[in-house]
Amino acid sequence: MIQSSGFFYSMQPLPSDEARENLEILYESPDGDCILLKGHRNDRMVVYKALKNAYKDDPVHQRMLRREYEIGVSLKHPVICEVLSWVTLPDYGDSIEMEWIDGCTLDQWIKTHSGHKGQLRRIFMQICDALSYMHQKRVFHKDLKPANILITTSGDYVKLIDFGLSDTESILTGKDPAGTWRYAAPEILAGERADESCDIYSLGIIIKECSGRSFSGIARRCTAHDKSKRYASASDVKKAFINNGKRWIWAVVSAIAIFVTGAGILYYSNRENSVERLFMDAAEQVREAANPSV
Repeated sequence: MIQSSGFFYSMQPLPSDEARENLEILYESPDGDCILLKGHRNDRMVVYKALKNAYKDDPVHQRMLRREYEIGVSLKHPVICEVLSWVTLPDYGDSIEMEWIDGCTLDQWIKTHSGHKGQLRRIFMQICDALSYMHQKRVFHKDLKPANILITTSGDYVKLIDFGLSDTESILTGKDPAGTWRYAAPEILAGERADESCDIYSLGIIIKECSGRSFSGIARRCTAHDKSKRYASASDVKKAFINNGKRWIWAVVSAIAIFVTGAGILYYSNRENSVERLFMDAAEQVREAANPSV
């Protein structure tokens, strides 16, 4: 089951009661405060993120949900799930209306696509594009993990989701550590203020988990304990993947060249004068080229 598959839109009222019909629970967090519902809006499938009954009248949780909406609606990028509206549902109260995504989480995708280095490289580069965009807008995800990265069923495209713990320079969650411990940067666990580097660290853990030794050098630099030794930006991480791909291509070309050269030497070695004949033939061709017959 997709645990969170939506993003957001502009703040507009629902056009009719039709959008409020046929709601079904998609996911209810056992430990968290939110519930996800699937519905329709003008023949379009959407997702609603609302507070569970125990929290929907609590002012603190209401403000957190509203803050998540305000951060989400400010982000318009193809690799970030789209926020649609802020709505009030009859049985669930204030909710964030989000884009429906047909796909699965990255950790689910890996189970059937392990070893697909080229596909993984493309996925990681898409994540870098989204992080670069967010960081330029001074938005920091703070809870980047495989469960918050969706891979679409059609085309293996990436969508980042769940900005419930995100910070911006104008809207701050607070100084208490937030996020998933396994993916959280050391400075976040220490209660320091978030910046680009905390998301880069989380990305490094994801790279290591999903690709093993394939991109170990990139993962290692992303997860340096001293954040000054990590990549300076998500764009730099993407460049590292591009360079890694170029090195792989040159390695293949070199292997082919060695094979062809070896095959040629082997061929001539089976002739009368072995390797010596190879050089004699080459010299003869040079002489013929220099002194063409009339």
